[in-house]
Amino acid sequence: MQKRTRQSLFLIVLILGVGLPGLVGIFVVQAQISDVQAGLIDPVFQSDSTPSPVLTSTSLPSQTPAGSPLSNPLSPIGISPLDIFAFIQAPNGYVPRPYVILTAFASISRSESVIIRGYIDSKEIICTDSPCAIYLDDGGARIIFRAFTTSGESSEEVISSVSVTRDDQGYRVTIDSISQFESFVDSCAVVWGVKDEENARWDSFVQFPYQINTQKTLHTLARNLILNGIVDTSACTSGGLSIGLDWPTTCGLETAASTMIEWQNQYDDYIWLAGKDHGIPPKILKTLIEVESQFWPGNSRFYLDEIGLGQINQLGIDVLLREDPSLYQEICPTLFSDCTLPYLSLDASQQDNIRGAVVSSMDATCPSCEYGLDLDIAKDSISIISRLLRANCQKVDDILKIPYKPDADVDAATATAAVATIAAGGSGPGADYEDYWRFTFLAYHSGISCFQISVNNTREAGLDVTWENLEAHIDCRGGGDYVNGVFDNLFAFDNYLYQAIDPGRVLVEPTIIATRTPVPTPTVYISSATVKVQAYIDRNGNNQPDATEWIDGMSVLLETSNNDEINKRTENGIVIFDMSGYRPRLDITVSLPGLYRSEHFILPETGEVVITFKFDQPTLPTRLP
Repeated sequence: MQKRTRQSLFLIVLILGVGLPGLVGIFVVQAQISDVQAGLIDPVFQSDSTPSPVLTSTSLPSQTPAGSPLSNPLSPIGISPLDIFAFIQAPNGYVPRPYVILTAFASISRSESVIIRGYIDSKEIICTDSPCAIYLDDGGARIIFRAFTTSGESSEEVISSVSVTRDDQGYRVTIDSISQFESFVDSCAVVWGVKDEENARWDSFVQFPYQINTQKTLHTLARNLILNGIVDTSACTSGGLSIGLDWPTTCGLETAASTMIEWQNQYDDYIWLAGKDHGIPPKILKTLIEVESQFWPGNSRFYLDEIGLGQINQLGIDVLLREDPSLYQEICPTLFSDCTLPYLSLDASQQDNIRGAVVSSMDATCPSCEYGLDLDIAKDSISIISRLLRANCQKVDDILKIPYKPDADVDAATATAAVATIAAGGSGPGADYEDYWRFTFLAYHSGISCFQISVNNTREAGLDVTWENLEAHIDCRGGGDYVNGVFDNLFAFDNYLYQAIDPGRVLVEPTIIATRTPVPTPTVYISSATVKVQAYIDRNGNNQPDATEWIDGMSVLLETSNNDEINKRTENGIVIFDMSGYRPRLDITVSLPGLYRSEHFILPETGEVVITFKFDQPTLPTRLP
């Protein structure tokens, strides 16, 4: 009866809305929010659903079986044991008062609170919350700190040196040195056996989570923030939404802007951590989440239920469990007493229970939570999204290694031409690193079977399996547009980078405790090493450079893992790079552009690194052809 009364009131107001459009919009939004809170309608509205192939199996269980991983909220599925991380960040540009920000987070989002303790020069500091603003004196400071939980876990110690300069425009704060360095292995590149030859910025591993903060206008996210009452747009005409509640108005977008930015960056710590743990470049992972859900961890329905930030369905989880036995071993003991059989050997109902437990662990909808969402579950689910993306990398590689066999209905001439053109078991000589990622996104979005059929279609046309060729032979609706849309976002990612710490925002300040105990001067983490690169052509075949064999004027490129590039040319076969001021343990790549010669090493604190490129004398013909 209550619902019928509300609907009648809605119709009356809608009729009056011809003359009172603003009033109608406000009432519509308020009525919808009331229904959401009352549980009468789905609290999540996804304007763009991802098409997904039908999985021939049973439906998603409404509840996770007893004893599932969800019974222990501090042990989410797919999450490694509790780790603590701490970082320091300097503001960009000029500020009226110099400061740095200390931040910390725990790898399990719903773990106990984290505090930061350390020293700024000789004064002890205690931050009871994160982020924490540390204000500095002129000249700068040495800052040493760790993050701690109340149960005793701690992060690695961070040792940093910060300088402060001042001119007419204000203060500039610079982090001169820092002891932190995180190594990264691109797990998909390893699986494929290819590497990024173009040195793209979208697959680089950032050293700190705040380096993937973005400032993007996301209409679906803004709509959900308004519709679910997270942003108050009652002052806007039509309540900040279109009459059909399909998109935000200009006023709605402007009102939601700051919350929209904060919302899209609240997951960055966990995106960075999942990327590091599972070998997925963080910008790729964040872009995938943006395209799938615009950072709103709700559920949608197309062919199957699609869950959370990654809009993952049971078909995707099936791929993950087949490719990641470690995840299966994490889940199985919580459901069954006997886990000796692998996932593929279970009967259909057992496989369904396993998949259901994983999917349920990623479902952030929560009727009893504020705004109907459990954001801790959403953050913890990012680890599984990264593992699923890695599983699709593996499946792509597996499919491309299957030798080509023409279908029975392909005529003999076409089959012969295709076999002659394509090397069995390979993707073709033209496929590069970017192509492989495009293949992976197609498999993630449209399913492994779609990718395999598209590969077969491309091979039957006698073409190498590159993205350019395969795109014209995709056998599933919207797959090509989806992949190209993902890459449009990747290419533009750095255009939207944003410093989320606003100097005008009220931040927690530390408790400062004066101490008489002198603090030892930390080790200065700045390298004094040099890199010597030499190139010669071994004309006499003695495997060592002689005076007449050095190559002059050869271009040499040195690249660091923090994206610095230095170009020099050899003189008398040698070029020397002075690495003074760079942080030790940086990943360094020295290459000869265009000649496909490169060497990788870790920058030492001192000494000389010698890199030698030897070219053999080309063999001359002994007779005329």
